[in-house]
Amino acid sequence: MIQEKEVERIFRQEFVNIIPNLIWQNDNGVYEVFDRYQIEPLRPGYQVRCSATDVGVFHSSRTAMSWCIADKFNQFTLAQELKDIDAKLHNIATDIAVRAAIAERSTNWDFRNEVGTKLETKIIHKKTMENQLTKCVNLAKYLQQRGFNNETARTGRGQSNKTIRQSI
Repeated sequence: MIQEKEVERIFRQEFVNIIPNLIWQNDNGVYEVFDRYQIEPLRPGYQVRCSATDVGVFHSSRTAMSWCIADKFNQFTLAQELKDIDAKLHNIATDIAVRAAIAERSTNWDFRNEVGTKLETKIIHKKTMENQLTKCVNLAKYLQQRGFNNETARTGRGQSNKTIRQSI
């Protein structure tokens, strides 16, 4: 009985220390992220809330989580860029799908060829935006990894507690 209470006390102390880095899914299927954000899976995307404020709908869980990480580390420009690129990417993907469907239904070969030619530039633009989004997501991953164990801090010779930046 005493050991159980001691283990519970220790667990509660440790849980308080890790809660700012905790990501878990509650019984309703909503992801609780860093004790500040909620990511709710919806049919067309993922609704992100910060405390009681709606942030917006993201079209992938990866982008939604990256936004939460950027906001957690006060990288507001990155967070806004993630949100903007995600929205633009969704719009251009929808536009491509609609125009391609219209071209497929057409019986006029010239019209289909013309639409296909116009779609090529949109597809290239979509790929460019996907690359930009990937860079932003990778930066958010870097921020999260650095937040866990600060791998970027390098120690100089004979200076066990100072980083190279601090010694300059």
